[in-house]
Parts: sequence; C-alpha cells; structure tokens
Amino acid sequence: MQRGGLFLDSRIRGNDGERTVYRITETCPELTLSTLTLSTSANDPEGRPWTRRRLLEAGTAALQRRRIEPARRQAAWMLAEVLGCTHAQLLAYGEQPVPEAAVAVFEAMLTRRLRGEPLQYILGHTDFFGLRLRVTPAVLIPRPETEQVVEAALEAVEGVARPRILDVGTGSGCIALALKHARPEAAVWACDVSPEALALAAENAATLELEVTVLAADVLAPDVVDRVPADLDLLISNPPYIPDAEAVTLEREVRDYEPALALFSGDDPLRFYRRLVAVAPRLLRPGGWLVLETHADFGEAVAALARTALDEVQVRRDLAGRHRIVVARQPGSGGG
Repeated sequence: MQRGGLFLDSRIRGNDGERTVYRITETCPELTLSTLTLSTSANDPEGRPWTRRRLLEAGTAALQRRRIEPARRQAAWMLAEVLGCTHAQLLAYGEQPVPEAAVAVFEAMLTRRLRGEPLQYILGHTDFFGLRLRVTPAVLIPRPETEQVVEAALEAVEGVARPRILDVGTGSGCIALALKHARPEAAVWACDVSPEALALAAENAATLELEVTVLAADVLAPDVVDRVPADLDLLISNPPYIPDAEAVTLEREVRDYEPALALFSGDDPLRFYRRLVAVAPRLLRPGGWLVLETHADFGEAVAALARTALDEVQVRRDLAGRHRIVVARQPGSGGG
C-alpha cells in the first residue's frame, strides 16, 4: 500500500515470527537516500491506515539512515506539528489512525528534512529564552549561545530603571523580544537592513504582545546615528561575523539554508564591530553598555576594538567555553 512516498509492504513471516515491513523511498532525483526498511512486531492486516506510532517509527528510520540526529525527537516534532498535538499526546495515542492528508504533509516535511533543510524552518518556529518565535529562511535561527548574550545584557542593565535598549541586526527579533519580555518596562527598539526580517520581527512582537519598535536602518550607513534612538542604556548586536572564506567549512544546513546577509562579513570579519564601536559613544548615555556576540576566533580582537572607545571591557565564554561575548561600558556614571 502506498501513501505518497511511504510504502507499507505486506506482512512477512520469518524465524522470529510474523512482522510488518515499512519501506520508505525517496523519489526526488537529487536525493541519494536508498530504500529503507523498518520492521516492527505488528499484527495489522495490510492496508490498515497509518497510525501515529508507525509513522513516527518510519520517520525515525529515514532520519537515522541519513544520520540526522536526534532522529526520533525530530520525527516527533514534525509529526506533532502536523497533528496539532503535544509530544505526550503523540505517544499516548500512538495507535490512533492518521488521516491520509496528514500523512502527506508529514511526508513532505520529512522530505525537506532529509534534503538538509533546518528543522526550525520546516516547523516554522523555534523557542528562544522561553518565547515561541516564528522563523523563516529570511532570518537566522536563534541559537542557545545567543541566550547567553541576552543574559549578559540583562545583567548589565539590572540596576537601570526603565532602560532604553537598541538591538542592531534584529533578524527574527529574538534578542529584542527576550529583553522586552524580561524587562517589560524597558523601551526597546530593533533595527535591521532586511525588510523581510523587519516584517517577521514585527509579527513576532505582535504575536507575543510585546511592544518593540522596529526600524529600518543599516549600521554601516553614514547616517545610521540619525536613524536610530540615542541616549541608550544598552546597545546590543549579533552582527554577521563569518568570513566568506569559511563558507565551505559550515554545515550544509547553515550554508545552504540560512540567509547569507546575516551570516557573512565579507573579507573583513571585524567590519561590523568596528562600526558598532565607532557609533557606540554617540548612542550610549554615560554608563551605558555595549554587548556583542562574536566569532569564537575574534573575541579578543573585538575586545581590543572596544577598548579604543569604551571602558570595563570584558570577554566572556559561551556554553562551549569559547570567547563569544564582549561587554563594554560607556565612560561616565549612569544607570543604577
């Protein structure tokens, strides 16, 4: 029996008893996925509609074949998304039949994942700092390391009443929205050069009912200081920092699917940091903070740039122990 590209073969009998064999085939010519078989003990007659459990097992097998891990968890995320249920409900009602239309949607999602498309783009959302954010290929997928950047920023403005915050290169809005959620009384602005990113950030803000002002601005433009708010307590950014030459070293999921505009810095990996350090003294109030996420290889170089204009420069480590966060302060008293 065929369900799109998912095939259920008839039962076979072997030395270990009767079993049902599932076979998944990819008909897309650019894929090299060979035919898979997944056997489970089952007494269902041939032609029985797909159940949640059997679809989950079939999807898991396909992902494992391509060494996409964690296979079962990713298959469960996709199937739960299709069915509009939680993971717990997916497992609790594993023998519930799945409508043919839902099987087709799951198959389409599985095919995209097998091609290498990031799971977050397939699902259309991701979680960041406790918030559910919509993501599309127009923006970077928020990373756990960036949550540490948010934590560093919150620590910096902890004693500041009603802080004024600007997030440069906001993308999905993840940093700005996380800060606004943690500090509801803050005035938060988010800017980006990409119209698609700005639209998505605004959509996420509206969905989460968080008041963040979205602005079109290019930090490299000569007039950027006139296009964004000043007198800030916090200027924060996760700018493009991957040198173009490193593109070939990136995982395919990143290189082929995430936006190059948000990833790559050209031949000069410090150009965005150089500009941010240059405008920071004009945008920050006395005692205001600059918080930057950096490339692991350039944390010290970014810190050296910051020391040319700011005080109290620190380089902090990420979850993997790499120098990825630079914190610096505008001279003078402020905050508190």
